[in-house]
Amino acid sequence: MLKKILSCLLLFTAAGFAQRFLPDWQNAAIILPEKPSIVQGFAAEELQKHLALIGGVQLKVQRGGSAAFPLFVGTLPPDREQPLAQEEALWQSNPQGCWFVGDDSPSPELTKKVPVAAVCRLKKLGTLTAVYDFLEQQFQVRWLEPGDGGIAFPAVTELSLQAGQGVWVPAIPKRELRLGITPFKGYNQDLPEAFQLTAEQWEKWNNEVSVWSKRMRMGSHLPMQYGHAFTTWWKKYGEQHPEYFAEVKGKRAPTRPAMPDTIKMCVSNPGLHLQIIENWLAGNPRSKFINVCENDWGDFCECTECRKLDMPPPPGKSWDYDLSDRYLYFANQVQKLAAEHDPEVTVCTYAYSVYRFPPRREKADPRLIIGFVPSMFSFEATDKMYQEWNAAGARQLFLRPNCHHSNTSLPMGFEKLMFDFFQLGVRNGIVGTDYDSIHNFWANTGIADYILARAHCYPEKSFTELEDEYYSAYGPAAPEIREYYQYWRNEVWEKRLMPNREAISEKGRYGNFRRGLMWDLHKYYSEQDFALMDRILDRAAARGGLSAQITARLQRLRLANQHNLLLYKAITAPVEQKFTRSRELLAFRLANKDNLNLDWRSQLVRIERSFGDLAGTYAIWNYRDYTAFQTLPEKWFFKIDPEDQGLKEKWESIPGGQITATWEPIKVTAGWEQQEGSGMHPKLLELLKEYDGIGYYGQTVKIDPAWKGKEIALLFGAVDESCWVWVNGKVAGERIYQGGDDWKVPFAIRIDHCIDWEAPQQTVVVRVHDRGGQGGLWKPVAVVMK
Repeated sequence: MLKKILSCLLLFTAAGFAQRFLPDWQNAAIILPEKPSIVQGFAAEELQKHLALIGGVQLKVQRGGSAAFPLFVGTLPPDREQPLAQEEALWQSNPQGCWFVGDDSPSPELTKKVPVAAVCRLKKLGTLTAVYDFLEQQFQVRWLEPGDGGIAFPAVTELSLQAGQGVWVPAIPKRELRLGITPFKGYNQDLPEAFQLTAEQWEKWNNEVSVWSKRMRMGSHLPMQYGHAFTTWWKKYGEQHPEYFAEVKGKRAPTRPAMPDTIKMCVSNPGLHLQIIENWLAGNPRSKFINVCENDWGDFCECTECRKLDMPPPPGKSWDYDLSDRYLYFANQVQKLAAEHDPEVTVCTYAYSVYRFPPRREKADPRLIIGFVPSMFSFEATDKMYQEWNAAGARQLFLRPNCHHSNTSLPMGFEKLMFDFFQLGVRNGIVGTDYDSIHNFWANTGIADYILARAHCYPEKSFTELEDEYYSAYGPAAPEIREYYQYWRNEVWEKRLMPNREAISEKGRYGNFRRGLMWDLHKYYSEQDFALMDRILDRAAARGGLSAQITARLQRLRLANQHNLLLYKAITAPVEQKFTRSRELLAFRLANKDNLNLDWRSQLVRIERSFGDLAGTYAIWNYRDYTAFQTLPEKWFFKIDPEDQGLKEKWESIPGGQITATWEPIKVTAGWEQQEGSGMHPKLLELLKEYDGIGYYGQTVKIDPAWKGKEIALLFGAVDESCWVWVNGKVAGERIYQGGDDWKVPFAIRIDHCIDWEAPQQTVVVRVHDRGGQGGLWKPVAVVMK
């Protein structure tokens, strides 16, 4: 397949040297069929748009008819006789006109405005790809990121064309980078009002990202079905067929009753296999694919029959460390049963989580399609796994990585690693990809998404070729942009992050690399990093001969670097500076939120809020009516209450002096299970490492007398989980944990009614009840006033 692609490109290049001509653009027109499809209609719009951007020509789009220089969209060139290959894209140009055509998914006739979202949901868009390939080959157009600002092309003095032909056929049948955009229904949930989108704004953003993916030739002619297959089965079969479901601690029922979609299956059960086949046979039309992919939660079946299918775990590992053989047995059984009805049917399954390892006993039916979800941190181990899966009979693996979820929104430098792991899959014969998912942090990590997408288009190209292609969009400033991105890769990713990846993942708990990095950001980044980037970008901006589009692109990069520095400073600020730095960051975001090309839901909700209001902007936004902030010390005082005696003994009324003299020191910037370096007694430190229960925090606070008569509150950055607050022994208020993210979000409790203005300081006592997890006050606390 690669030879075919290369030969087609060489055909175009050879023809290009033969003739270059200047069309009569004033009398040119884009000509659609009389009844064009929506794909053909959008291809015409994209051609029209780009020719206007590049050369300033304004071409009309018409149905049928003629023109002095016609550009036919959706019509085969006169000399093309053989049928189009799957997803093939074909274009021709000569002095008589241009032709753009390709293998498209069936789609409705274009009647009104092009439905962009509907076009982008289609898998085969050969005609559209023909337009993009033409623009790439004729004008070196590159699409660095979504939106018009991401369209890059060299300036031209005239819009001349090379005579020739271009053909592109994908080497990889399925190519997907998930877009990572939350549906509009949930997009604004938990998002500060200033960053929320209207339905129209969301549609525009979603369309821009979707179109970018099609410009990068994402698509598929492998119509397989996969994803979590059994999420509705408990509701459908739980009452009559509990035997279909995992037995955990002697029970076959959801271990999370509020989330029955997370229940695992009893994959050894023959009845389950037959039910899957029965459901498939009842399909109308009957699919050529059967999905048996499990969800990614825990609680695997412990029944005797399932356990018989497991191989012994490696020394020192638990029984459920490696369950690959049971899940491959399951997929094989369904494949065998289905083939009795249709020899061409294919079962789709995952090699994921504790069943990603190559099987040790079972052999894979070669008809299976297996979504392989490896770790992207160990190249050699992943290469070995590919080889061992192949040795076990797997012939159709598709790559389904989660590597994008290491993205913090700061520059990461992981683009070479992503490219290398993709190429490892190509060398091992993958039939497709499904990356979960791009994060839309375009200025900082968009280079990784660009290079990865281009590698899908041209897997024969080297990393250096694709990297140079990206930098070329900055024209004379390309050397500085190379220096900019290579700094993050060479100095940060390679020298700081990769050598410490295990420690970072451990810090993040449960192997969460991104969370660990954000919680320990000060160890791996510094203010000097961003200052150096500013100097590099200053040199880039000083280059002569920069076009308006390059100048705008550089300005966005400079703006992103300013945002990165403010984000870093807000996350790593000492406690006494935390809310000041958070306010600076929030003010910058509000002033530039439409210019940074960031997905604010990914930034604010998926990362900052979910990891505990990392940058403090939620607290600042939610309590922006408070005009004064007094951040309290990081060091408080603590007393454990395992027997729940504090209320009976009135610990809330203990004087402040006694608290500071007799209770143990504790940091309120980390949960009580993570108090290394706090100075507390080693015995208490050890006891708290796995402690769930009740604990008391105490602190003395001086409040500015000028605040008297104002509304005053304690602003807690986050508390895990419920808490009750007293000031000077008086009840101030409580915050009872209701579930979900309550333990991560800031809240305020009013205290002005408890203040003794005659006393030199106030005594604050906080009782915390934690039922699981880290426990306690784990974000800064401030006194606020309005």
